This record gives sequence, C-alpha cells and structure tokens, in this order.
Amino acid sequence: MARIPGISFFGKTRELMYLQSYISIKDNTSALVENCRQIYECTEVCVRLLTGSFEIELWGSGLMLSSYAENSVEVRGTIEQVKLVSRGNRRDSDDSGKH
Repeated sequence: MARIPGISFFGKTRELMYLQSYISIKDNTSALVENCRQIYECTEVCVRLLTGSFEIELWGSGLMLSSYAENSVEVRGTIEQVKLVSRGNRRDSDDSGKH
C-alpha cells in the first residue's frame, strides 16, 4: 500500500504567516534578509543576523547595514561567503566540551 505523505500543520502555518526567512543576493554587492529578528553582530568583515530558525553569517569586506525596516535588513559591501547555522544546532562557545 502506498504511503501518503503527512502534512505538517506547524510547517504550513509558518509558511502562511510569513515566518520563514528569505535571502535575496545581488551579485556579491548586497543581500536582503527578510524576517530578520535581531542583528547579532555587525563589523566591516562579518554580519550575523538571527531569524526564526537560523543564524545567518555574511562574510566579506566593507560590509555595512544600509537599512533595517519591517524586519528586513539590507547588507552592502563585498560579500564573499554566506553561512546558515540552524538555531537548533547552534552552540555557544561556553558549551564546548560539556557533552
């Protein structure tokens, strides 16, 4: 008998309520992150943003935030690397070696 795929109520609710984050990257000069909850760090070489499910790290040079409105952040500069870290898997440096 064929298995019917289950529908996740919370996953669909999250999608319909626009709680998912979206990243739009234009060349390597700017990135727009929508549904950003917090700016965690902002230097010329690293910008770290917290969203509902991920920590987003943008690495490069001359990075700066050009706007922060309606839970969206625009990062400008030369973007060399984008890293996504699931907030469920994120560990602080103080936790290392305790498990």
